[in-house]
Amino acid sequence: MVSQNKILNIPTNLVTGFLGVGKTSAILHLMEQKPADEKWAVLVNEFGSIGIDGAIYKAKGIEVKEIPGGCMCCVAGLPLQVAINRILSETKPQRLLIEASGLGHPKRVLDTLQGEHFQQSLAMNASICLIDPRNLLDKRYLEHENFIDQIMLADVLVANKTDLCDAPTLQNFDDFASRLTPAKLKIIKTQMGRIDASLLSTKTDSSRQAQFPHFHEFKHHHTASDSAEKDGYNSIGWKFNKEVIFDYDGLTKFLEQFSTIRIKAIMHTNQGWMVFNIQNQEKDFFEIEAAQDSRLEILVATHNKPILDKAALEQQLNQCICSSPHGSKSKQ
Repeated sequence: MVSQNKILNIPTNLVTGFLGVGKTSAILHLMEQKPADEKWAVLVNEFGSIGIDGAIYKAKGIEVKEIPGGCMCCVAGLPLQVAINRILSETKPQRLLIEASGLGHPKRVLDTLQGEHFQQSLAMNASICLIDPRNLLDKRYLEHENFIDQIMLADVLVANKTDLCDAPTLQNFDDFASRLTPAKLKIIKTQMGRIDASLLSTKTDSSRQAQFPHFHEFKHHHTASDSAEKDGYNSIGWKFNKEVIFDYDGLTKFLEQFSTIRIKAIMHTNQGWMVFNIQNQEKDFFEIEAAQDSRLEILVATHNKPILDKAALEQQLNQCICSSPHGSKSKQ
Protein backbone atom coordinates (compact mmCIF):
# COMPACT_ATOMS: atom_id res chain seq x y z
CA MET A 1 0.00 0.00 0.00
CA VAL A 2 1.23 3.48 -0.81
CA SER A 3 2.17 5.41 2.29
CA GLN A 4 -0.58 7.85 3.18
CA ASN A 5 1.88 10.72 3.60
CA LYS A 6 2.72 10.49 -0.12
CA ILE A 7 -0.85 11.34 -1.06
CA LEU A 8 -1.17 15.08 -0.64
CA ASN A 9 -3.87 17.70 -1.00
CA ILE A 10 -6.43 15.75 -3.02
CA PRO A 11 -9.31 18.18 -3.77
CA THR A 12 -12.35 16.71 -2.02
CA ASN A 13 -16.05 17.57 -1.93
CA LEU A 14 -18.84 16.12 0.17
CA VAL A 15 -22.16 15.89 -1.69
CA THR A 16 -25.24 15.68 0.53
CA GLY A 17 -29.00 15.86 0.13
CA PHE A 18 -32.11 14.01 1.25
CA LEU A 19 -33.54 10.90 -0.40
CA GLY A 20 -34.30 11.15 -4.10
CA VAL A 21 -32.96 14.65 -4.59
CA GLY A 22 -30.59 13.69 -7.41
CA LYS A 23 -27.13 13.32 -5.85
CA THR A 24 -26.09 10.43 -8.08
CA SER A 25 -27.27 12.23 -11.22
CA ALA A 26 -25.32 15.30 -10.15
CA ILE A 27 -22.12 13.32 -9.60
CA LEU A 28 -22.53 11.53 -12.93
CA HIS A 29 -22.90 14.93 -14.60
CA LEU A 30 -19.79 16.20 -12.82
CA MET A 31 -17.84 13.14 -13.92
CA GLU A 32 -18.78 13.88 -17.53
CA GLN A 33 -16.92 17.18 -17.15
CA LYS A 34 -13.75 15.54 -15.85
CA PRO A 35 -10.65 16.57 -17.82
CA ALA A 36 -9.47 13.66 -19.95
CA ASP A 37 -6.03 13.64 -18.35
CA GLU A 38 -7.33 13.49 -14.75
CA LYS A 39 -8.53 10.60 -12.60
CA TRP A 40 -11.47 11.29 -10.28
CA ALA A 41 -12.91 8.83 -7.77
CA VAL A 42 -16.15 8.52 -5.84
CA LEU A 43 -16.73 7.23 -2.31
CA VAL A 44 -20.42 6.40 -1.97
CA ASN A 45 -22.57 5.48 0.98
CA GLU A 46 -26.14 4.19 0.87
CA PHE A 47 -28.87 3.43 3.37
CA GLY A 48 -29.17 -0.28 2.59
CA SER A 49 -26.56 -2.93 1.90
CA ILE A 50 -27.41 -3.52 -1.77
CA GLY A 51 -25.32 -0.66 -3.19
CA ILE A 52 -27.26 0.59 -6.22
CA ASP A 53 -25.34 3.83 -6.70
CA GLY A 54 -21.99 2.04 -6.48
CA ALA A 55 -23.14 -0.38 -9.18
CA ILE A 56 -24.21 2.54 -11.40
CA TYR A 57 -20.84 4.24 -11.01
CA LYS A 58 -18.98 1.01 -11.76
CA ALA A 59 -21.07 0.40 -14.86
CA LYS A 60 -20.03 3.88 -16.02
CA GLY A 61 -16.37 2.97 -15.53
CA ILE A 62 -15.94 5.31 -12.56
CA GLU A 63 -13.43 4.49 -9.82
CA VAL A 64 -15.63 3.93 -6.77
CA LYS A 65 -15.51 2.50 -3.26
CA GLU A 66 -18.65 1.79 -1.27
CA ILE A 67 -19.67 2.02 2.37
CA PRO A 68 -22.99 0.14 2.31
CA GLY A 69 -25.48 -0.78 4.98
CA GLY A 70 -26.35 2.38 6.83
CA CYS A 71 -24.95 5.85 6.68
CA MET A 72 -21.49 7.26 6.55
CA CYS A 73 -21.96 9.13 9.80
CA CYS A 74 -22.34 5.77 11.57
CA VAL A 75 -18.86 4.77 10.47
CA ALA A 76 -17.22 8.19 10.75
CA GLY A 77 -13.95 7.62 12.52
CA LEU A 78 -11.83 4.55 11.89
CA PRO A 79 -14.06 2.77 9.28
CA LEU A 80 -14.40 5.95 7.23
CA GLN A 81 -10.67 6.59 7.55
CA VAL A 82 -9.94 3.09 6.26
CA ALA A 83 -12.32 3.54 3.30
CA ILE A 84 -10.75 6.87 2.34
CA ASN A 85 -7.21 5.55 2.77
CA ARG A 86 -8.06 2.62 0.49
CA ILE A 87 -9.57 4.71 -2.27
CA LEU A 88 -6.66 7.13 -2.17
CA SER A 89 -3.97 4.45 -2.21
CA GLU A 90 -5.66 2.07 -4.67
CA THR A 91 -6.95 4.57 -7.24
CA LYS A 92 -4.63 7.56 -6.64
CA PRO A 93 -7.29 10.08 -7.73
CA GLN A 94 -6.70 13.72 -8.51
CA ARG A 95 -10.14 14.58 -7.15
CA LEU A 96 -12.41 12.79 -4.67
CA LEU A 97 -16.19 13.14 -4.52
CA ILE A 98 -17.97 11.72 -1.49
CA GLU A 99 -21.69 10.95 -1.77
CA ALA A 100 -23.29 10.65 1.66
CA SER A 101 -26.48 8.73 2.41
CA GLY A 102 -29.67 10.70 1.95
CA LEU A 103 -30.61 9.86 5.53
CA GLY A 104 -27.21 10.71 6.96
CA HIS A 105 -26.24 13.59 9.22
CA PRO A 106 -23.11 15.22 7.78
CA LYS A 107 -21.49 16.58 10.95
CA ARG A 108 -19.38 13.59 11.93
CA VAL A 109 -18.37 13.01 8.32
CA LEU A 110 -17.17 16.59 7.95
CA ASP A 111 -15.41 16.40 11.32
CA THR A 112 -13.51 13.34 10.10
CA LEU A 113 -12.67 14.81 6.69
CA GLN A 114 -11.48 18.08 8.20
CA GLY A 115 -9.70 16.40 11.11
CA GLU A 116 -6.05 15.83 11.80
CA HIS A 117 -5.85 12.43 10.09
CA PHE A 118 -6.57 13.87 6.62
CA GLN A 119 -5.09 17.31 7.12
CA GLN A 120 -2.34 16.67 4.58
CA SER A 121 -3.91 14.14 2.23
CA LEU A 122 -7.25 15.90 1.60
CA ALA A 123 -7.81 19.49 0.51
CA MET A 124 -11.42 20.00 1.55
CA ASN A 125 -13.43 22.17 -0.79
CA ALA A 126 -17.08 23.12 -0.60
CA SER A 127 -19.71 20.81 0.79
CA ILE A 128 -22.55 20.73 -1.75
CA CYS A 129 -26.15 20.07 -0.71
CA LEU A 130 -28.90 19.35 -3.23
CA ILE A 131 -32.52 19.91 -2.29
CA ASP A 132 -35.86 19.59 -4.02
CA PRO A 133 -37.52 23.00 -3.51
CA ARG A 134 -40.91 21.30 -3.16
CA ASN A 135 -39.72 19.68 0.07
CA LEU A 136 -39.52 23.13 1.68
CA LEU A 137 -43.33 23.21 1.55
CA ASP A 138 -43.63 19.98 3.56
CA LYS A 139 -43.25 20.25 7.33
CA ARG A 140 -42.11 16.63 7.52
CA TYR A 141 -38.88 17.77 5.90
CA LEU A 142 -38.64 21.06 7.73
CA GLU A 143 -38.94 19.17 11.02
CA HIS A 144 -36.38 16.51 10.07
CA GLU A 145 -33.06 17.20 11.76
CA ASN A 146 -30.92 15.53 9.08
CA PHE A 147 -32.63 17.48 6.31
CA ILE A 148 -32.04 20.79 8.12
CA ASP A 149 -28.40 20.11 8.97
CA GLN A 150 -27.53 18.89 5.49
CA ILE A 151 -28.55 22.40 4.43
CA MET A 152 -26.95 24.23 7.36
CA LEU A 153 -23.54 22.60 6.94
CA ALA A 154 -23.37 23.05 3.17
CA ASP A 155 -21.28 25.75 1.53
CA VAL A 156 -23.14 25.47 -1.77
CA LEU A 157 -26.92 24.99 -1.92
CA VAL A 158 -28.33 23.52 -5.14
CA ALA A 159 -32.04 23.61 -5.90
CA ASN A 160 -32.48 20.63 -8.20
CA LYS A 161 -35.60 19.53 -10.12
CA THR A 162 -36.58 23.15 -10.75
CA ASP A 163 -38.31 22.05 -13.94
CA LEU A 164 -40.89 20.33 -11.71
CA CYS A 165 -41.51 23.40 -9.56
CA ASP A 166 -44.01 26.21 -10.09
CA ALA A 167 -43.15 29.88 -9.61
CA PRO A 168 -44.38 30.16 -5.97
CA THR A 169 -42.30 27.11 -5.01
CA LEU A 170 -39.19 28.62 -6.53
CA GLN A 171 -39.88 31.95 -4.83
CA ASN A 172 -40.24 30.11 -1.52
CA PHE A 173 -36.84 28.54 -2.12
CA ASP A 174 -35.32 31.96 -2.83
CA ASP A 175 -36.80 33.34 0.39
CA PHE A 176 -35.63 30.32 2.41
CA ALA A 177 -32.10 30.42 1.00
CA SER A 178 -31.75 34.17 1.54
CA ARG A 179 -32.49 33.78 5.26
CA LEU A 180 -29.78 31.17 5.89
CA THR A 181 -26.92 32.26 8.13
CA PRO A 182 -24.08 32.19 7.59
CA ALA A 183 -24.87 32.89 3.97
CA LYS A 184 -24.14 30.22 1.41
CA LEU A 185 -21.11 30.80 -0.75
CA LYS A 186 -23.19 29.94 -3.82
CA ILE A 187 -26.87 29.21 -4.45
CA ILE A 188 -27.68 27.40 -7.69
CA LYS A 189 -30.90 26.40 -9.46
CA THR A 190 -30.82 23.52 -11.88
CA GLN A 191 -32.57 20.39 -13.13
CA MET A 192 -31.54 16.76 -13.68
CA GLY A 193 -28.48 17.30 -11.50
CA ARG A 194 -26.76 19.54 -14.02
CA ILE A 195 -24.19 21.48 -12.05
CA ASP A 196 -20.97 22.93 -13.35
CA ALA A 197 -17.72 21.31 -12.26
CA SER A 198 -16.32 24.75 -11.44
CA LEU A 199 -18.36 24.55 -8.21
CA LEU A 200 -15.98 21.88 -6.97
CA SER A 201 -13.22 24.46 -6.58
CA THR A 202 -15.29 26.63 -4.23
CA LYS A 203 -13.52 26.81 -0.88
CA THR A 204 -15.19 25.55 2.26
CA ASP A 205 -16.21 27.50 5.34
CA SER A 206 -15.33 25.18 8.22
CA SER A 207 -17.02 27.46 10.76
CA ARG A 208 -20.53 26.36 9.80
CA GLN A 209 -22.48 24.84 12.67
CA ALA A 210 -25.18 22.17 12.83
CA GLN A 211 -28.48 23.01 14.50
CA PHE A 212 -28.82 19.44 15.76
CA PRO A 213 -25.24 18.19 16.24
CA HIS A 214 -26.22 15.34 18.57
CA PHE A 215 -29.33 14.12 16.77
CA HIS A 216 -27.54 11.20 15.18
CA GLU A 217 -26.00 9.99 18.43
CA PHE A 218 -29.33 9.67 20.24
CA LYS A 219 -31.79 8.62 17.55
CA HIS A 220 -29.93 6.93 14.75
CA HIS A 221 -29.73 3.16 14.54
CA HIS A 222 -29.30 0.85 11.57
CA THR A 223 -28.47 -2.69 10.62
CA ALA A 224 -26.09 -3.72 7.87
CA SER A 225 -28.36 -6.20 6.14
CA ASP A 226 -30.79 -6.47 3.27
CA SER A 227 -33.56 -5.21 5.54
CA ALA A 228 -32.58 -2.01 7.31
CA GLU A 229 -34.55 0.45 9.38
CA LYS A 230 -33.71 3.86 10.82
CA ASP A 231 -34.89 7.46 11.05
CA GLY A 232 -38.43 6.49 10.10
CA TYR A 233 -37.52 4.50 6.99
CA ASN A 234 -37.33 0.82 6.14
CA SER A 235 -35.63 -0.85 3.18
CA ILE A 236 -35.30 -4.23 1.54
CA GLY A 237 -33.27 -5.26 -1.47
CA TRP A 238 -32.18 -8.03 -3.78
CA LYS A 239 -29.26 -8.98 -5.99
CA PHE A 240 -29.53 -11.24 -9.02
CA ASN A 241 -26.89 -12.94 -11.10
CA LYS A 242 -26.19 -10.96 -14.28
CA GLU A 243 -27.43 -13.88 -16.39
CA VAL A 244 -30.95 -13.49 -14.99
CA ILE A 245 -32.93 -11.46 -17.53
CA PHE A 246 -36.09 -9.60 -16.56
CA ASP A 247 -38.98 -8.77 -18.84
CA TYR A 248 -38.82 -4.98 -19.15
CA ASP A 249 -42.58 -4.45 -19.38
CA GLY A 250 -43.31 -6.81 -16.48
CA LEU A 251 -40.60 -5.26 -14.32
CA THR A 252 -41.79 -1.74 -15.10
CA LYS A 253 -45.35 -2.70 -14.15
CA PHE A 254 -44.07 -4.21 -10.90
CA LEU A 255 -42.11 -1.09 -9.97
CA GLU A 256 -44.84 1.36 -10.94
CA GLN A 257 -47.35 -0.17 -8.53
CA PHE A 258 -45.71 1.76 -5.70
CA SER A 259 -46.73 5.41 -5.44
CA THR A 260 -45.03 6.71 -2.29
CA ILE A 261 -41.91 4.57 -2.24
CA ARG A 262 -38.30 5.26 -3.15
CA ILE A 263 -36.99 2.67 -5.60
CA LYS A 264 -33.59 2.38 -7.21
CA ALA A 265 -32.48 -0.48 -9.41
CA ILE A 266 -29.95 -1.48 -12.02
CA MET A 267 -31.36 -4.48 -13.87
CA HIS A 268 -30.60 -6.75 -16.82
CA THR A 269 -33.73 -6.74 -18.98
CA ASN A 270 -34.72 -8.06 -22.39
CA GLN A 271 -34.26 -4.47 -23.58
CA GLY A 272 -30.74 -4.21 -22.18
CA TRP A 273 -29.29 -3.02 -18.90
CA MET A 274 -31.47 -0.33 -17.36
CA VAL A 275 -31.45 1.99 -14.35
CA PHE A 276 -34.84 2.48 -12.69
CA ASN A 277 -35.28 5.46 -10.39
CA ILE A 278 -38.70 6.16 -8.85
CA GLN A 279 -39.51 8.78 -6.22
CA ASN A 280 -43.06 9.79 -5.35
CA GLN A 281 -44.45 8.75 -8.75
CA GLU A 282 -41.63 10.52 -10.61
CA LYS A 283 -39.82 8.09 -12.88
CA ASP A 284 -36.39 8.20 -14.45
CA PHE A 285 -35.46 5.13 -16.51
CA PHE A 286 -32.34 5.04 -18.68
CA GLU A 287 -30.00 2.59 -20.37
CA ILE A 288 -26.60 1.85 -18.92
CA GLU A 289 -23.56 -0.27 -19.65
CA ALA A 290 -23.60 -3.90 -18.45
CA ALA A 291 -23.17 -4.24 -14.69
CA GLN A 292 -21.73 -7.06 -12.58
CA ASP A 293 -25.19 -8.06 -11.38
CA SER A 294 -28.77 -6.81 -11.11
CA ARG A 295 -29.73 -4.94 -7.95
CA LEU A 296 -33.01 -3.59 -6.61
CA GLU A 297 -33.75 -1.67 -3.42
CA ILE A 298 -37.10 -0.44 -2.11
CA LEU A 299 -37.28 2.19 0.61
CA VAL A 300 -40.46 3.22 2.40
CA ALA A 301 -41.46 5.29 5.42
CA THR A 302 -41.78 3.02 8.46
CA HIS A 303 -45.48 3.78 8.92
CA ASN A 304 -46.00 1.99 5.60
CA LYS A 305 -43.81 -0.93 6.65
CA PRO A 306 -46.52 -3.63 6.14
CA ILE A 307 -46.31 -3.00 2.39
CA LEU A 308 -42.75 -4.35 2.49
CA ASP A 309 -43.72 -8.02 2.60
CA LYS A 310 -40.47 -9.37 1.22
CA ALA A 311 -41.76 -12.86 0.44
CA ALA A 312 -44.73 -11.52 -1.52
CA LEU A 313 -42.60 -8.96 -3.38
CA GLU A 314 -40.03 -11.60 -4.18
CA GLN A 315 -42.71 -13.80 -5.69
CA GLN A 316 -43.81 -10.91 -7.90
CA LEU A 317 -40.22 -10.26 -8.92
CA ASN A 318 -39.71 -13.88 -9.88
CA GLN A 319 -42.71 -13.62 -12.18
CA CYS A 320 -40.89 -10.82 -14.05
CA ILE A 321 -37.96 -13.09 -14.95
CA CYS A 322 -38.01 -14.22 -18.57
CA SER A 323 -34.65 -16.01 -18.64
CA SER A 324 -32.88 -17.58 -15.68
CA PRO A 325 -30.15 -20.22 -15.96
CA HIS A 326 -30.50 -22.82 -13.22
CA GLY A 327 -28.90 -21.65 -10.00
CA SER A 328 -28.01 -18.24 -11.35
CA LYS A 329 -30.24 -16.24 -9.03
CA SER A 330 -28.56 -14.82 -5.95
CA LYS A 331 -30.78 -13.32 -3.27
CA GLN A 332 -29.30 -10.93 -0.71
